Amino acid sequence: MSGAQGSSIVRSFAALASGDAVGRVVAFLAGVWVARELGASMFGVMAFGQAVVLYFTHLAACGLELTGTRDVAADPTRAHSHAPSILTARTLVSAGLALSLALGALILLPPLDAAVVALYAATLFGHGPNPRFVLLGLGRPTPVALARTAGEVVYALLVVLFVRWKYELIYVPWAQAIGDVLAVLLLLLALRRMGYRMPLELDWPKVKPLFAASFPLVLNILLGLLIFNSDLLVLRAFRDSATVGWYSASYQLISFLINMSGVYALSLMPVLAKARTQPDEHRAVYLNSLAQALCIGLPIAVGGGLLAPGLITLVFGPDYGPSALPLSILIASIPFLLAKDIAMVAMVAGGHEKAVLRFTALAVVVNLVGNLLVIPRFGMVGAASTTLATEILRAILGTLYVRREQLPLLPFAPACDCACEPGNPAS
Repeated sequence: MSGAQGSSIVRSFAALASGDAVGRVVAFLAGVWVARELGASMFGVMAFGQAVVLYFTHLAACGLELTGTRDVAADPTRAHSHAPSILTARTLVSAGLALSLALGALILLPPLDAAVVALYAATLFGHGPNPRFVLLGLGRPTPVALARTAGEVVYALLVVLFVRWKYELIYVPWAQAIGDVLAVLLLLLALRRMGYRMPLELDWPKVKPLFAASFPLVLNILLGLLIFNSDLLVLRAFRDSATVGWYSASYQLISFLINMSGVYALSLMPVLAKARTQPDEHRAVYLNSLAQALCIGLPIAVGGGLLAPGLITLVFGPDYGPSALPLSILIASIPFLLAKDIAMVAMVAGGHEKAVLRFTALAVVVNLVGNLLVIPRFGMVGAASTTLATEILRAILGTLYVRREQLPLLPFAPACDCACEPGNPAS
């Protein structure tokens, strides 16, 4: 990998990761506040609402985060010609989804769950019209990081101000919605200052092929979400809301790492897309990125597993002691999650969205069957074990597929020597 490409990835990741890290830390602290103030049972109700709305969040984005970043990076003129219509279309989709989710929740769910889910529907307006992919494709990650941080800070402040009793849970969704919409407005302002206006216009014939091409990624994301939170949904069906709260607490402690993996994948996308015409460079970018991720992920998995009981008690308090064992199992999935995300972004950069969908669909079947078999008997431990097994499977499938593009997996020790070497431009 050339020094310029290595520096590009490092700069993009550093900018995105710094903002996302601050935002995630702030959001994590807000989540800890909510968990302590509400107790495990009410925290479980909130977590269930978040799990439901996540599906609609990704539907609102229409699968265009990765492909949109790729297309703008390959042809920056698309920021003018295509982005306004994409954002307008996604805004309309968000409005329809928000209304459908709110009405469906009020009709189908118990009163408290219905109120929380219906309020969370407002957060969709922070995702459909979000122009993050435009800025990332243009190589401007800093505004994305700053907007994310500002949105999460506002969310956290509102939560601390208004959530002090268990039935004040209803303030959490609208606080999140306000923070998310603020982030969108800041991103649109940043684009305007760069000379990119995003008017409300819809040239559907022009952008229809982009939405059609991204459809496999929409399905892939939704299937991936089933892996991410079907365990929580099945727990809610077979156990009480307190169990859901304990399990959600264990996820709170690793969600930061999961999102850092996603941020790294996004920062890698423009460089992989541009290197497609240079096989040697393309291979070097992929292998060095994978080696770096594994050098970081393996120590986190081992250390996190050992420290899990102490971390849970320190952060959430002794009432959340049952969360420790699930956390120690879930955190072992981090190296496999990193490897899977890098393989997936390499596949999307090469235009293999349908292949991503196929191997995710297989993993979902394994995950759902596993959850239904083990959660009724083993509860949270079974749920965490199924998640770990599924991430191992996804990492193996992704690695096997990218080998067909001459992107083999190096032995771990040489890879670490290469990636962690002080003089390496990718370090």
